[in-house]
Amino acid sequence: MKFQIEARVRRPTGWTLDVRIDCDADSLGLVGPSGSGKSTLLDAIAGIEPGAKVLFDGRDLSNLPLHHREIGYLTQDALLFPHLTVRQNLAYSPTAGPPDDVARALGIAPLLDRMPRNLSGGERRRVALARAIVSRPRVLLMDEPFAGLDEARRREALSLLSHVRQTFAIPMILVSHLADEVIGLTEQAVRLDEGKVAAAGPSSTLLRASETRMDNFLSGVVTGPRRASVDGVELTALIPEGVSGAIRLGCYAHDILLASSPPEGLSARNVFPVRVAAVIPTGDAALVELTRPRLRALLTAEGVAALRLRAGSEAYCVLKAASIVYLGPA
Repeated sequence: MKFQIEARVRRPTGWTLDVRIDCDADSLGLVGPSGSGKSTLLDAIAGIEPGAKVLFDGRDLSNLPLHHREIGYLTQDALLFPHLTVRQNLAYSPTAGPPDDVARALGIAPLLDRMPRNLSGGERRRVALARAIVSRPRVLLMDEPFAGLDEARRREALSLLSHVRQTFAIPMILVSHLADEVIGLTEQAVRLDEGKVAAAGPSSTLLRASETRMDNFLSGVVTGPRRASVDGVELTALIPEGVSGAIRLGCYAHDILLASSPPEGLSARNVFPVRVAAVIPTGDAALVELTRPRLRALLTAEGVAALRLRAGSEAYCVLKAASIVYLGPA
């Protein structure tokens, strides 16, 4: 999708948002510190904040109200209708389609007849996401949808959103103050600072050295106790007893080690050959993209140089079983 956005908002305090974005991507991230203008820009795209010029694939939405823009908007608060069941919440939009596939994908099918007051915080957020998707939006806007979650639930939610994005192929704009979320879920990104564009480009190029917490999200099939096949590679992982079938797994980029030859005498249970797809410098670090399975490793610049890594290089991936966690069914 082609995103063309021009927004200028001035507050009585003198703070000004002055942003122009023109890019092609199926997913766009907005990243930056608190107060940089991310949420204000999202409101401008949605039509809540007036005066912005917004074009999606050449279609001008600038003069349309929010309910005519075909936009799904997911805020930090679930904002479910408390007097309606989950099923009724999903069907509330006039454009809502059948909820069954979305409910299964998000793991809320057993919750369809519950009232919002009987849902946990994580369940409410999944219902809110499902409601946005079943309304058949042209674009899904998300304003820090993982704020307030502890790390375990945040990783689960990130993995789930990655799975949903692949399943339903809805273009999205994601706001976060954490670069790892933007890099993990989007293709292009814009970094805002004090209401202006500080940087723009492929999401992985916006990584800063201090923002090293980044997940790899994997899909696989359980093949045995604590074992799963991912892209044809057998991995040992922290899979709960009794889990079977298709699953989602996650591992941090900084937990992946690379070697130029097969290492020996290690306690790590996962050692397998990989090929380097790309090496992306990020200041004093480098993001190394790998294939089969598709992974991203975060290494120091010195480590990349010592291993002579470049696109097309072959290496060995070393990954502890304890670093690969179960994030739910796929």
